[in-house]
Amino acid sequence: MTELLLSVYASNPGAWVSTGIVFLSVLTSWALNFTSPNVRVFGTVLAAIGCLIVAAWFFLFILDSGVLENPKPNQTPMDSAKPTLLWIQSVTALLTGIFLLYVANKQKNNSAVLDLKAKNEQNRYGRVSRILHWTIAIMFVSLIPMGIFASMIPEDTEYRNAYYVAHKTIGVTVFLLVLVRLVWNRISKRPALDSSLSPREEKLAHRAHNTLYFMMLAVPITGFMMTSYHGYETYFFFWEMQPLWEESPVYQVWGGFHKYLLPYILYIVLGAHVLGALKHQFIDKHQNAFKRMVS
Repeated sequence: MTELLLSVYASNPGAWVSTGIVFLSVLTSWALNFTSPNVRVFGTVLAAIGCLIVAAWFFLFILDSGVLENPKPNQTPMDSAKPTLLWIQSVTALLTGIFLLYVANKQKNNSAVLDLKAKNEQNRYGRVSRILHWTIAIMFVSLIPMGIFASMIPEDTEYRNAYYVAHKTIGVTVFLLVLVRLVWNRISKRPALDSSLSPREEKLAHRAHNTLYFMMLAVPITGFMMTSYHGYETYFFFWEMQPLWEESPVYQVWGGFHKYLLPYILYIVLGAHVLGALKHQFIDKHQNAFKRMVS
């Protein structure tokens, strides 16, 4: 039985890894927004485990792989920043995982039942929006270090393709879920912003949300265009799709957007989004800042 499972995994490890990431993302998001407080604690623990897995992957595998010391030759000077970015993201994942375990321990004392409707309410998001939000967020964040490392792996490395299968699969999944989220926003109107926000803060919040939606669509689209014009396949779990167009040097243009311009814009916007939420909750004392999307 063990040999059978190993042979099935070995046939397409990237597809199986991406399946596990998607399953863990959905399960975590569902548990975080469940009615029972004990299940929500379980969701927080799952989120912590996910962060710690990312940290363990970096410290136990990547640092020992030799890729950081002997990566694929840099295509631009910006590629030299990739090891530093991986260090920052991995340390952040480690600290976040530890913090979430602390939060889960505190949550055990909370016996409140979460009475949450499927659709959005006037002052908070409903269960469908929350599950979509956190599923997309978890998978999108997992794409970043995976994509950085995959682009550093030398061409002749055995496991290189597995990383690209997982990276592309999750990218396509995020793209599809963002489309679902946009449709759901039409069906169930988004709740109003906190009334205590100033007009300037409201405008910034709207711009940040719209930019994040744009980025979550633009990053997978540019990745797909880059891949197709470069003559490589696109993967969606166990399904392999051949390039839609003939190989062309235009892939470098799409690659410039996908690998360099959009990621750095994303770091800025995502950081501003998180810092803005923290500011509203802890500095401005807007008590509903987190409760709109977090229980």
